[in-house]
Amino acid sequence: MDIDKNLFKKKIIPKLSKIEVDVQLLKLSGFTLSSVLVIIHFRDCEPKIILTKRSSLLKHHKNEISFPGGTFKETDSSLLNTALRETKEEIGLNFDSNEILGCFQTVRTLTSNFAIIPFVTFQDSITKTNLLIDEVSEVLDIPVFDLFKGLSNFKYKNFSDSYSFRYNSEIIWGATARILKQIRDCFY
Repeated sequence: MDIDKNLFKKKIIPKLSKIEVDVQLLKLSGFTLSSVLVIIHFRDCEPKIILTKRSSLLKHHKNEISFPGGTFKETDSSLLNTALRETKEEIGLNFDSNEILGCFQTVRTLTSNFAIIPFVTFQDSITKTNLLIDEVSEVLDIPVFDLFKGLSNFKYKNFSDSYSFRYNSEIIWGATARILKQIRDCFY
């Protein structure tokens, strides 16, 4: 799909919620709080999205494809700060809170009791990444519409909103796929 940057943004921005997320209210849900950063950038006038392949050394979700991000710490003071801190730690990309446009709907993991807030930034370009190899084994820089072609539904236990995306040899599922589905639904 050919789309210019401004039209791409106009499709997504109305679907975003405000950045201020009530951490105390979410804590009452019983889920482990976490947040991720959805980084959409435009190289050669093509929208691309940054995903990571998680390290095999991690306790949760090892070798899975995810957005950069992680678990909320009280010292973060907000879930936005969690996403920004974890993105810098995991892949060496530093963003300021004023570069965040909002967030998509909270998703939860299917297996590990995490509630994930997906914050969104648009960038003209991305600097070179610097991986924290204990947490990330690879950065995937994927053309958005190529990724959307690989959508499929699947049944996972009793979850009705189970999706997967295939890109090259990688299968993206779970919370990451549900976030990607929210992005895809802005266009189809």
